[in-house]
Amino acid sequence: MKYNFQVMVALTYEDKDIDVEIELSDEEVTRIKELVAASAATDEEPEDGENFVPEKSLLSILEENDSELFDKFWGAIMPPVFVELLTDAMANHSNDMRHDDDEFDDYHEADFDELYDMYGDEIELEHSSCYICRIPDAFVGKA
Repeated sequence: MKYNFQVMVALTYEDKDIDVEIELSDEEVTRIKELVAASAATDEEPEDGENFVPEKSLLSILEENDSELFDKFWGAIMPPVFVELLTDAMANHSNDMRHDDDEFDDYHEADFDELYDMYGDEIELEHSSCYICRIPDAFVGKA
């Protein structure tokens, strides 16, 4: 079954939420719910109520506990996040980074492999700092 996951992409001046659809089996959904529950059970509240606690990303949970599911999510999430980060970088720094052979009018419509070949080394894709895959309520037992 296909599930939609909201991914917050941290851009230069504001964040952007995008939806990414991922095909998951019933077994994978059950595994994700188990991992999310186990992660929530080990969360600690900060001693000082004013300390910032970052939002937990589903990718972080998967990276720590299930490499196959992490790879599946990474494969689905990375391309649209890369395009958003590249689009933002071009809007803010295009004179510094645009390649001479870049003839794309809209990166959202461009062939991803061509974009990645051209700009893959220039765009940082660290899920712990560039984007967060939010945990849907259905995966934490909330209605």
